[in-house]
Amino acid sequence: MTSGTLTALVAAGFLAAVDGAAVLRGNRAGERVAKPAVMACLILAVLLGDPAAAPVRWLLVAALAASLAGDWLLLPPGRFTAGLVAFLVAHLAYLVIFLSGPLASNGLLIGLVAAAIVMVTVGRVILAGAASTGERLPVAIYLVVISTMAIAATGSGSAIAAIGAWLFVASDAMLGWDRFVATPAVTAGADARRRLLVMVTYHSAQLVLTIAILRLTP
Repeated sequence: MTSGTLTALVAAGFLAAVDGAAVLRGNRAGERVAKPAVMACLILAVLLGDPAAAPVRWLLVAALAASLAGDWLLLPPGRFTAGLVAFLVAHLAYLVIFLSGPLASNGLLIGLVAAAIVMVTVGRVILAGAASTGERLPVAIYLVVISTMAIAATGSGSAIAAIGAWLFVASDAMLGWDRFVATPAVTAGADARRRLLVMVTYHSAQLVLTIAILRLTP
């Protein structure tokens, strides 16, 4: 990694902490700045890398840019379906990245088992809740795509990539649970803590995935 890439990654981590503090304090204005700034720094980290790096890194830029669009769309008041589509594009880009390299059968099996457990437990309940709002189909498609991405990441042979992918699954599972299953938070503080968990796992996932893919590509 170049010094510019490392600096941008550190900046992304710092801004993620700033965003977390804004969420916890209910500072919507701070959130609107810090949340997309995290993704902008991750995109910059990739662009500041070795210009002779593998072309697959442009897929990483596409994944991060789609995520940035999703972040903007989900900022309050939020456009859920549009945000879902943006993140669907991001996961497809991540999936192509992992499919472009060698995959280990044992890793794929572990990922498949983990995905099956998630789908028959948390995923099944989220889908039932989404059905009540008429959003079952887009949520089902999203769950299949993100699970497939996580399976491929687990099969890539990179423990870092697998951790990042499953952190993404955990973040989206919590987001889906809060939207379609959980009862509304009783207090503003409780709501902030729920959202903080979603954001911490989300930003950790994006940071870890970026590092993993930068390490995987020469």
